[in-house]
Amino acid sequence: MLKKLRAYYQEALVEHAHVSEQHEYEWFVTEQGELFGIKKEALTVKERELLATLFAPRKLMPPWMTEHERAWYRFLIQNDKQTFEQLPSSTYTRFIYFYIQKGTVDAHDFMEAIQSLFPYDVTIISETEQCFIVIEQQEESVASTLSELIDTLCSDFYIQLRAYIGQKCPHTVELAHMFLAEKRYFQVAITHKPEQRVYCIEDVFPLLLINNEDITYAMTFLQPIKQDPDIVKTMKTFFECNLNVSLAAKKLHMHRNSLQYRIDKLIEKTGIDIKQFKGALTVYLAILLYEQH
Repeated sequence: MLKKLRAYYQEALVEHAHVSEQHEYEWFVTEQGELFGIKKEALTVKERELLATLFAPRKLMPPWMTEHERAWYRFLIQNDKQTFEQLPSSTYTRFIYFYIQKGTVDAHDFMEAIQSLFPYDVTIISETEQCFIVIEQQEESVASTLSELIDTLCSDFYIQLRAYIGQKCPHTVELAHMFLAEKRYFQVAITHKPEQRVYCIEDVFPLLLINNEDITYAMTFLQPIKQDPDIVKTMKTFFECNLNVSLAAKKLHMHRNSLQYRIDKLIEKTGIDIKQFKGALTVYLAILLYEQH
């Protein structure tokens, strides 16, 4: 549907709210959480009414947001790179995306409920009435434990909820690009694995390759290790030995405990558990792709 709308409205249609004059557009959200706007002057009254029945209308920045939340909103949603200097500094930043697939909630109540999932303060912004983004800037994250807690949110609010746990990234202006990439990865995950509730890069990486999606930011987890050929060689050997630590240590002429230590450090650096099949497959494929370029 969105593809057809792009062909029909052409330059009058924009996506992700990346325009400076947002008030000149009517904004809508697809069932997959894709945000798009069409210039008001390009719409007839009947077209506006029809779009409102097909898609969820979306309002501009909520007036109740704090200055801190507004800065994040302008940086991520409105693509205002200059706002980055106003954001709190941090070594790493992670985005966690919540999408309400069915049901409605009071935004304030829902954001308070999300905050209660974390034992530390996080910033939460609402892109639409269905899409919420958690900005987490902690070294030690509880993101991996969210799956069971999301079941509680679903039952408390009588909604069908999906979540995508993003990667831990260096806190730079590139976060804006990572944000857009991970939103796309989330959409791919929902489309191809609708039965799942919580997704992460291990779930979506093979799907990105199959669908010829851009994987530039999907491979961010390799950053801490790709400059060290020894670690890459160690990991490839571990994978090629079917995740058998003893066999891999023997091939690498290394003590088993030393290899186990390296594996644990890699898990800590990448945030991906390579002792599990999905994690091992993701990192192995990423390493092979990296070596080809």
